[in-house]
Amino acid sequence: MRATQAPAPILKAFFDADYVLPHPVEAVPDGSELEPWRGAALTLGNEIDKLASNVALGRDAAGVHYRSDSVRGLLVGEQQALGLLRDYSRTYNERFDGFVVRKFGGEKVRIVSGAISPL
Repeated sequence: MRATQAPAPILKAFFDADYVLPHPVEAVPDGSELEPWRGAALTLGNEIDKLASNVALGRDAAGVHYRSDSVRGLLVGEQQALGLLRDYSRTYNERFDGFVVRKFGGEKVRIVSGAISPL
């Protein structure tokens, strides 16, 4: 399992990926202080995806992997995470509407009672 890529879909399943981060900041060019973010709204799900991508691409820059390995690793890790969530969804004894996960490609899926269905 890609230890750094698989947790991203799992985090998005347990937390509201559409949550808009309040009061985001960014560093000024010289890094000496922070100022308010002025771009588009930042959502938790997009920031989780960005973190997973940055870890993968950082390995490329370090010469540990080829870029194709990192891109494919994101998708392999995602498939493993979805399988893990599928298995976990079978363990709920109480009413459970399932996990909703936005995949790296943008497609949303619902995972409930061991089944993965597109939304």
